[in-house]
This record gives sequence, C-alpha cells and structure tokens, in this order.
Amino acid sequence: MVQILFILFLLIVGYLLRFAKFPEDFGKSLNLFVIYISFPATILLQVPHITFDNSLWIAVITPWSVLALSVLLVFLFFRHQPRNTLAALLLLVPLGNTSFFGFPMLEAVVGKEAIQYAIVYDQLGSFLMLSTYGAFVVGYFSGEKINVPSIGKKIVLFPPFIALVFASIVGPMPQITIPYIELLSHTLVPLALISVGFSMQLRLGDDKAIFAKTLFLKLVLIPLIAIGVFALLSIHNMTATVTLLEASMPPMITAGALAIHAGFAPRLSAALVGYGIVVSLITIPLLYQLILFIS
Repeated sequence: MVQILFILFLLIVGYLLRFAKFPEDFGKSLNLFVIYISFPATILLQVPHITFDNSLWIAVITPWSVLALSVLLVFLFFRHQPRNTLAALLLLVPLGNTSFFGFPMLEAVVGKEAIQYAIVYDQLGSFLMLSTYGAFVVGYFSGEKINVPSIGKKIVLFPPFIALVFASIVGPMPQITIPYIELLSHTLVPLALISVGFSMQLRLGDDKAIFAKTLFLKLVLIPLIAIGVFALLSIHNMTATVTLLEASMPPMITAGALAIHAGFAPRLSAALVGYGIVVSLITIPLLYQLILFIS
C-alpha cells in the first residue's frame, strides 16, 4: 500500500509541475532521459537474470494476442463511431502503458523480480506494436503512406531495444560497473512517474459514454478475459502473473500523443490516458489479488 501511495504522490507531483513555470517540453526532456539512460540501465541489470525457460513465450505471445482481441472488441463496440474516434480507440485500447507506468506499478505490487519479465513483454510486445501496428493505424487513418524502412530503422535504433540485444548477447555486466548502472537504473521510477504525471490531461469532453465504455474495456474486460484464458490453460507462474498485469495497464501515453498529434479525438485521447492511470491504481491491485486467488 505504501508503494502505491508513493506512485500516486509522484504522479501528483508531476501533475502539479504543469502549473509551475516549467518549459512546455519538460515532460519530453524527462522522457528522453528515461529512454536513453534509465530504461537501458535497467535492462542491462535485469535481462541477464532472466531465466529463458518454456514459460517465457507467454510474455511474447500474450501482448500480440491482446492486440488482436482489443482490435476485435473496438470494432464490436465502436464500429459506428466517427472515423477519428475509431482511430483513437484503435491506438489506445490495444497499446498499454507497460513501461513508464507499468514498471513502477509492477515493482510496487509484485516486487522488483517482476521487472525482468515485464521488459520482455514491453520490448517484444508493446514497443514493437507501437512501432508497427501504431504506425499503420496513424498512416491508414491519416491517409499517409506507410514507410516500412523508416519503421524498421526506428526499431533497430531504439536505445532500450539496443540494450536488450546487447544484454542478451553479453550477459551480466562487469562487477565494477554494476554500482554505477544501478545508480542510473534507480532514476527510472521517479522520473518516469513524474513525466507521466506532467503529461496527464484530466479534462473530459462530450464523449463521456465512449470514455466510460473504453476504460471498462481496457482496464476490466480485457484483463478478465486474459485471466480467464490463463486459468483455463492452468498457466500459473511468475511470468504469467507479470504478463497478465502488463496486459491490464492503462492506455499508453505515447499512443495518446500519437492520436492527439494526428487529430484523432484529442480531448478523448488525453482523458483516457490521464484517467486510465488514476483508475488503474485501483484496478491493478484488485486484479493482482484475483490472480493470486485463482492460482
């Protein structure tokens, strides 16, 4: 409970900084530091400790399965909505906030040992989906041409992805470097959460019914379906627990930014990201207790 309150505190601090005399790109600067320094440092520490057994495939397959399920449910529930609203929901329902918010939340709810599995889910799931599926949605609904080489270049040159490949090949870092890498890694949680809080938008527009239905879909229905499937298949281990909680994360901030930039229901997109984070502070611990009860 203390960890959840600390997460809430950092989110509030970030949100309040919006009203201080900070540059408008302050959040972007924090994001860049996290992406180029904090996140890669965490990967370098955690990935060498991943146990590459048969259960790890769960963390790779699940995000893509959730993507397919999410797209199906969006078309099922919202197919009659305006084109821009549909495009926003196709970005925000499948893509979850599995790193900036997900890592701190998992560390608070499950423990630090959860991060190594969350990295696999995030990098081989959420990040690749944002770079490929996300780019396709934006391009298709904006009438732009899909640039495959550009997408591939972004994936290959993404700093956390480079760190993932490097750590997978090289293994544990030299002992003399670990204290310094840990120091950089410790900046991930506070900076990521303050950045998330700074980016939050809590103003609701006129689409309150769509907003409520979408949050229910993202934070309750899809996680419950995933938990039910895992229970039917009798998949109960740490990888499964972390995977299910990652699948329960609120809409991704970057996906919301893409939707807003493309003009896809900007106010609805911002509200879903902001309120999604707040509501998930309640739903994720409850879903974790459900997972433990079923296990």
